[in-house]
Amino acid sequence: MFKKFVMAAPLAVLAFSSSMAFAAGEARQSIDLRAHVPTNTFHVQPVTPISGPQSFFYRVQDGGFDPLSFQFDTRNTNGSIHASLESLVELFNGANTIPVKVEFNGVELTTTPQMVVDEPTSTPGHRTSMRLTPAAPGVGGYPAGDYVTVANVTFDAVPPVVTP
Repeated sequence: MFKKFVMAAPLAVLAFSSSMAFAAGEARQSIDLRAHVPTNTFHVQPVTPISGPQSFFYRVQDGGFDPLSFQFDTRNTNGSIHASLESLVELFNGANTIPVKVEFNGVELTTTPQMVVDEPTSTPGHRTSMRLTPAAPGVGGYPAGDYVTVANVTFDAVPPVVTP
């Protein structure tokens, strides 16, 4: 019996110590998952999610910024799609501004709603792009600083105009 106890005790210590080592090295990760299924009649949504701040990359050779482009899937089975800006888009650093041109499907957006996808194109669905382009730097370049802004775009499902 003593031999059994002598053998069992070291094995038990080994088993407990190894399980403690595994517990001490444990790591966990939470992943936030989301899914969106758009309506079949109207939607305008990015092909890949646009999350977090998007950065314009500064070009050292000419002092300008590379534009940003995003692909969108659009559909309106009952008319065209119009778009507008909530306000003009300007990067701001607390003292200086850099205007940003926003284009959707090749149409420059303003604060006035305008057609960006016509009815024949939007009815079956259409993939297009949104492009944001900062204004070219003036003489002497942009003033140094960290610039921020938010571009708020509104998309409207516009029913077809029926003439009597």
